[in-house]
Amino acid sequence: MKIRQLEYFMHVVNTLNITHAAERANVSQPALSRQVQLLEEELGTRLVDRRPRGVALTPAGQRLADHVRALMQNVELIKEDIIAAETMPAGSLRISSAYSLRGLLIADVVAEFHRLYPQVNLEIHEGVSINVREELVTRHVDLAIYSDHGASRGLNRQALCSEGLVLLASPAAGLRMDAPVPSTSLVGLDLVLTPSPNGLRRVVEDLLPPSATLRNPPVIVETNSIIVDLVSRGGLHSILPYSACHQAYTRGEISIAPVAGVTWPWVIATSRDRPRTAAMRVFTDLLLGHARRLAADGVWITAELPPED
Repeated sequence: MKIRQLEYFMHVVNTLNITHAAERANVSQPALSRQVQLLEEELGTRLVDRRPRGVALTPAGQRLADHVRALMQNVELIKEDIIAAETMPAGSLRISSAYSLRGLLIADVVAEFHRLYPQVNLEIHEGVSINVREELVTRHVDLAIYSDHGASRGLNRQALCSEGLVLLASPAAGLRMDAPVPSTSLVGLDLVLTPSPNGLRRVVEDLLPPSATLRNPPVIVETNSIIVDLVSRGGLHSILPYSACHQAYTRGEISIAPVAGVTWPWVIATSRDRPRTAAMRVFTDLLLGHARRLAADGVWITAELPPED
């Protein structure tokens, strides 16, 4: 089985037409048909069904197509890594990040990366940490930034920072960053919480005393922006990483206070079985550098950075 044969086969997959596939491959139709036939003979099964108007993939052909797509993607990554290791980032970069980091960190880093390397095709995803990690595991993205509260088999992780969780309330509540609140004070509050399963939801539930019962059922909201909007109107409280509410706090839309004794770890992760491209390396360096500047300038006021190498 040769890569060129697989490339010919993928032209067939993408066109479902032998003639069109041969044109794309820049070979004669008999030559392309012969290579597909050799593949079928080697694998001992039919890959395509010939029809009056084109072809259709057999179940075996569809399985092979799925494998070849992953193989070709790795081939391109290997090429890009070798060519770009000591040069400017090139190719594409797919990133997924937790919602909480958008306003304080991710948007600025993405904008800076694009300004420096506009030739790189950027694709940005967002989600809760459990979904961000899953996108990396399933190869939908190349690099992920999320809160590390789960298994990490098959992943390379690098600490970005840890930060404090804060209690959110309306400005009238008068919460202050120099006055931490104990977790026991959460019991008497009406809370807005993220849905389960969710790492933040699990941490908040662990903060409550074992026998505690909330005064009222929590309001369940998926996105941080809606949580902040609800809290700012008064009567409701929530718990988020400081990064998730930094902008609303600096605009005076909410008041916040640290929740005593709890931190929230952020990591940058890549897959162990994929080459680390120049674009991934440079984006990671920009993330770490920007986080250090935010902490040094007193902007990310709850951030605790890992030791520098």
